Amino acid sequence: MAFVQERTIEQAWRMVLWTCARYGYRYVVEKGSYEGQIRKQLDHLTVIIEEPGTRPLAVYMPENTGIPAPTSEEKIHSYFYEYLVTDTKEDKEDYTYGQYIAPQLPTVIDLLNSSAGATNQACMTIGDPQSIKLADPPCLRVVDFKVVDGKLNMSLFFRSWDIFVGFPENLGGLQLLKEYILMHLNFPVQDGPIIAYSSGAHIYEQYFPIVNLLNAHKC
Repeated sequence: MAFVQERTIEQAWRMVLWTCARYGYRYVVEKGSYEGQIRKQLDHLTVIIEEPGTRPLAVYMPENTGIPAPTSEEKIHSYFYEYLVTDTKEDKEDYTYGQYIAPQLPTVIDLLNSSAGATNQACMTIGDPQSIKLADPPCLRVVDFKVVDGKLNMSLFFRSWDIFVGFPENLGGLQLLKEYILMHLNFPVQDGPIIAYSSGAHIYEQYFPIVNLLNAHKC
């Protein structure tokens, strides 16, 4: 079990990489993405990001390192618009999170507004009974909103989570989703933390060399 608490998305990303490199266990993927590859995985990861709205949202890589950044501000905004709040998908896609999120967004906003934040019901689920039959079912399964001490908190559950690329882009886009909801609330409330949990947070073998350059502990 691993617990990480940091101020920003970037700080949390770097600490989670370090934690997985040091404490994760190796196994060969028999079923799922990149079958046959080795993953290094944390079975129970909880991450609290205190100020996820800190800009830039994208993690930074110094130019002289030669290490490509896993995402960018442009990619994060595209991810938000095209994959989180748009309910359409390309023919080659089995699903997008937006297919599930977009229809639930008005209800979440109404639940929060009608209760002035005093509700536990503003929770969106990702997937349906047929999702488990997909070759790659949705990784993000729950997006929950609660107002605590005057702040809008976002809680997330990922059944499986690619730490190197997925973590910073997912959280950047989901922070934009939280800010979108904040814009539509009609009672005093501030931006709050993101609390994310995953039962399978991992680094793929293809990223081991890059992670090894970033960490004293090697994958």
